[in-house]
Amino acid sequence: MQNKGRLHHIESIRALAALSVALFHFTHAYHDDTFMISTEGIRHFFMVGAQGVEIFYVISGFIIPYALYHGRYQLKNYFPYLLKRLSRLLPPYYLTIALITLTGFILHTYVWLSGYNIEWRNIAANAVFGVDLIASSDSLLQFFPDNRWINPIFETLKVEVQFYLLIGLLFPLFQKKSTYLILSALAFLAIGAATIPDNTVFIHSPYFFLGIAAFYIRENGWTIYSGIVVASCAASLLSFYVWQDFFAGILAFALIVWLPSNFRFLRFTGKISYSYYLIHGLVGGQFLYFTRNTTLYHDYPYLMVIFALLFSWIAAYLIYFCIEKPSLSLSKRIKYKD
Repeated sequence: MQNKGRLHHIESIRALAALSVALFHFTHAYHDDTFMISTEGIRHFFMVGAQGVEIFYVISGFIIPYALYHGRYQLKNYFPYLLKRLSRLLPPYYLTIALITLTGFILHTYVWLSGYNIEWRNIAANAVFGVDLIASSDSLLQFFPDNRWINPIFETLKVEVQFYLLIGLLFPLFQKKSTYLILSALAFLAIGAATIPDNTVFIHSPYFFLGIAAFYIRENGWTIYSGIVVASCAASLLSFYVWQDFFAGILAFALIVWLPSNFRFLRFTGKISYSYYLIHGLVGGQFLYFTRNTTLYHDYPYLMVIFALLFSWIAAYLIYFCIEKPSLSLSKRIKYKD
């Protein structure tokens, strides 16, 4: 069995993805009818950082099959597998929802003196990733009048959960016959192209299947099957998506396949990247908002971005140490039955 310690390069790729998303959000901070970074060319450059989300999808496409393969996963282990994934995903996510709600309550009640209504039903909808499902039903909308994503990045976690649900069913088929991998990839890509702009696992299937192909390439080397999947994903991205999406998908794929396994650059930031991804908007975003009228904000915007990145890193470390690391330990204690 391959040593999982050889995947240090994945942590570095995660770190780069999380930092790029944060840089996009911080450099595009918009307060008092003005952008924090006034130079349009600089903002446009950092706009590519939004594709860090797609890089995370490619990583998931790689790391979930890797974990299933080395965990000797079988279809009968589907529910323990889901429990493992959700016990890893949900505790930091629920903490972030609680912190956003608490922050909103404190600011509106004690700072802005405007009162704050805690939207419990909307919190429940976010907790089960049901916001988009509710939005598609008039009857459900009547019961969830405040239906919205509390934080837009939560919608990307919905896509991750959809991938978890499907890959647990499909991976045993991929292991039986490589033809199933190609057929699944083509089916997902076709559905994704036909349902743009719905934000589902199908729309993002080029990234997930690039990650899956990267897994098989690192395990078995290049084959005609993995080559077909990579070519199909690249063709789909070139045909139906913007160039930034193609760039992000191919870059993530290339880094996973060709970056040395002992590459440890930004390794610890990669470990806390999930917490960083969740919390950077609250911590770094609020920091930039409350300093928007200061001299430092206007005269040294790049320094303020660095501060926002740093404060978000500190908050992410605390969440990782207090919540994410224990939840990871809990996930590892869930074993598959032989």
